[in-house]
Amino acid sequence: MRKGMDPKVYLNLLNGKPYNEVPFPISQSHITQTMAAFFEFLKLPEEIKSHIDFKISPLHRRGDIGFKHRDPDNDIYNDSKDFFHFHPLIFDRYDEFIHKHSLANQFLKLALPLWKAAYDSVYEILSLFEKDYPGTLSQIFETPEPHIILRFLKYDWSDSGKYLAKPHFDSGSFTLAIAESCAGLRIGTNPSDLEIVNHEPEKAIFMISSNFKKIVNTDKLLPGWHDVIQMDEKKIGKSFSRWAIVAFIDGHSVESLSRNETHKWYVPDPC
Repeated sequence: MRKGMDPKVYLNLLNGKPYNEVPFPISQSHITQTMAAFFEFLKLPEEIKSHIDFKISPLHRRGDIGFKHRDPDNDIYNDSKDFFHFHPLIFDRYDEFIHKHSLANQFLKLALPLWKAAYDSVYEILSLFEKDYPGTLSQIFETPEPHIILRFLKYDWSDSGKYLAKPHFDSGSFTLAIAESCAGLRIGTNPSDLEIVNHEPEKAIFMISSNFKKIVNTDKLLPGWHDVIQMDEKKIGKSFSRWAIVAFIDGHSVESLSRNETHKWYVPDPC
């Protein structure tokens, strides 16, 4: 555990900045190794990589654990990506399966330190809110199954300039963007002030999300309206354009907002 999060993070967030850069104590080499294992995991047969499948929060749209694929032709989000939602409960529920499949075992073991680091980082950040908003920590951490979900993500898109992730608010209360293979994440408070946010090594981006009032009941925070755009023309026509690691945080037994609210300013691409 580090000595404590810089109080400036708290002040910046309360002063209307929807995100802030924070330390993240995992080396770039571990992140690279984990993503390499994730890409090997994605090569497994569908019945193996989709075997892990359960929810930790029935009320929340992001409580699902395991592998998911989105296709723009048949998904309401109209984007194309493969992702895996990780939570340590996987080891309790799928112990026999994990030991049977070495590639899954390798990926999940590498994912665990990242989840623990996300847990510690978010705990430190939200500790800054506890004095002014008592109970902030308990709403997330006083449960045997904290709603901290780690997403490992591979984006696919064929055209440079298109959205890799459509503009939206995340449906949780907070988001920790841990790592990305290249720039493309834009964050603002609305569609008019989006700006590119660049990751630095051993730093993460902590962002306020749409459901924050379920945890911190204040009007001083602003959720981050964000998207991901393709910035590298060399990726045109390639099957893989970007990867990212993101943690989604919410309270236990908290109902998420509707998609109409989290995507309220999104305008579909013209045909």
